[in-house]
Amino acid sequence: MDDKLLKIFAEESQDLIESLEEGLVNLEGASDPEKINAIFRAAHTMKGNAGIVGFNDVLDLTHLMEGVLDEMRQGKRQPDSDTVGLLLSSVDALKSLVNERLAGGDPPPPVEVIAALGRLLEDDAPPATAGQPPEADRQEEQAPSGPSRFKITLRFQPELFNTGTDPLMLLLELGELGSIEEIICHYDTLPKLSQMDPGMLYLWWELVLATEEPPSTVENVFIFVMDENDISIEPYKPAASRPKPDAEPKPGPKRAAPKPEPPKPAPVEQPRPAPQPAPVSAAQSAPRAAAPTVANPPAAMQPAPTIRVDTDKLDKLVNLVGELVIGVARVMQIAGDDAMPELSAAVDALEHISRDLQEQVMRVRMVPVEATFNRFQRVVRDLASELGKQITLRMSGTETELDKNVIEQIADPLKHLVRNSADHGLEQPDERLRAGKPEAGLIHLRAYQQEGRIIIEVIDDGRGIDREAVLAKAIERGLAAPGVSLSDAEVFGFMFQAGFSTAKQVTEVSGRGVGLDVVRQNIESLRGSVEVESTPGRGTIFRIKLPLTLAIIEGMMVRVGHEILTLPVLSILESLRPKASELKTLEGQGELVSVRGEYLPLVRLHHVLDLPTERTDPTKALVVIIESVSRRFGILVDDILGEQQAVIKSLEHNYHKIEGVAGATILGDGRVSLILDIHGLEKIAFA
Repeated sequence: MDDKLLKIFAEESQDLIESLEEGLVNLEGASDPEKINAIFRAAHTMKGNAGIVGFNDVLDLTHLMEGVLDEMRQGKRQPDSDTVGLLLSSVDALKSLVNERLAGGDPPPPVEVIAALGRLLEDDAPPATAGQPPEADRQEEQAPSGPSRFKITLRFQPELFNTGTDPLMLLLELGELGSIEEIICHYDTLPKLSQMDPGMLYLWWELVLATEEPPSTVENVFIFVMDENDISIEPYKPAASRPKPDAEPKPGPKRAAPKPEPPKPAPVEQPRPAPQPAPVSAAQSAPRAAAPTVANPPAAMQPAPTIRVDTDKLDKLVNLVGELVIGVARVMQIAGDDAMPELSAAVDALEHISRDLQEQVMRVRMVPVEATFNRFQRVVRDLASELGKQITLRMSGTETELDKNVIEQIADPLKHLVRNSADHGLEQPDERLRAGKPEAGLIHLRAYQQEGRIIIEVIDDGRGIDREAVLAKAIERGLAAPGVSLSDAEVFGFMFQAGFSTAKQVTEVSGRGVGLDVVRQNIESLRGSVEVESTPGRGTIFRIKLPLTLAIIEGMMVRVGHEILTLPVLSILESLRPKASELKTLEGQGELVSVRGEYLPLVRLHHVLDLPTERTDPTKALVVIIESVSRRFGILVDDILGEQQAVIKSLEHNYHKIEGVAGATILGDGRVSLILDIHGLEKIAFA
């Protein structure tokens, strides 16, 4: 099998399976013809693609799914909960088949799902011994017996292969509907061998199909190529009613493919006389048949101006932009403040261009969160069924964009939070009614950008978090001392400790103390943070704050001794030089610094990182106020050197992970500066 073909199949199948799952979840209980047609097209395309790569088990499964969806299109079956549930199970089986096939395996067929789909289709068929058939069936019985004949003309755009469509598969599918009595392959547009492009389609076909299927079923074969190509399906006229070979064809709309001059059709099996161009029929005069010409298609028919790019190529491009940022910083340092005006102007222009280039490259990696949010429609549906609750999922800000690498890693933490809200947050329907709430609980996924960060919130309108129960559990586990006054943020922060759970019952959904600690670890690995707000009886908000990208950050360079370190600007609130009266020492709590009447912990960076320095007196040094996950604190540094873009270089690839260090960057003078991980630094300082 061609590796390129498999790669295309893998990319398209992922999109199609997501479309199937999303469409089915939105379809349940609402018979929307447009949604049903969209799902049917996705299943039909998946079936055709599977046939091209020879995955017959995938083809068979999607064929059965297509049959059920076709019954919905015809109004013979309603998208009730049982039917949609079976189709969603079929999508799960489809995922498994595709993944194992792409991994080179030979998976067993999903027997149970196939049998259930088969029974569903058999149950819908009228019994052989039935009495009087339904009115629709009686009307069909009154139709003339015998197969109908259609003349089908297929003129595809030359770029058809780029869409993953194989015309041979369409012809084979037509053959399954009946008998192809005649077929002519035209090669009049075939160029010279030296000008031929193997990736282009130069042939077009005329054929006669005899079938007992209705015209709509024949049209379904071309449902996903009908709009972009010139395809006509019309009743076949006997030879006696055809125009004579020398008859002049009637005028009609311009065809999608160049008109033969003269046509030289080539039969598939044996040579036969070349027919004259057929007259334009009434069907071809209809708006759908008047397809745009290949040479100059209208704007509405132009393919989407997008291309698929391997993420490895994007990563290399980002790395090159990072090297450019480092190079520009070096040029700026060499030029200095005393450079000639012309050189300074050139350096400034270069710095602006590098920033613009960096922003554009970063945008290439940015993708909307919509696809990630849409995954949770299925998760919420399954949870509602499993927990016996009614749950509505609302999504907003789905157009908000985030770095692709961040989005891929945020899916699991979000899933934990959604499951936690469904199980712990939302009440049972009867309990909600007693509390004066709607019977159906609400989970709201919201995304927006704020202060250079992406904020993702998981909001529920449930019972809220029992603060006292969390505090009692924390005291029981030795995480908090009895009688100590703690803020809500500090109390709720205990829920992110490993193994922490207040669930009285262990279920398949939660209660094992696994989940929120994983959420925090994963989010902190993305240099993000998570916080909780909760109001008893009204609900809970889990708020995740994430950087726009993981590759380049705005960094503040600080000096400690002879070392230059980099702090993320987004974590810095302010900097100050404290007075002696603003410094306090409390037994068991270390040093504190007063900032406008509020005392914050003071962390001596030279102690934490074991760096020699002469400035140990805070009144002669500087304190940088940092905001972390659950607290604000001050970091004592010798000096602040200024702000600069920092290209993050991983240390783990060449060394190993260092607690409190997120990576390193190269300064303009070639020296290496460690980029501090604020959350890791907090753990070390307050452990």
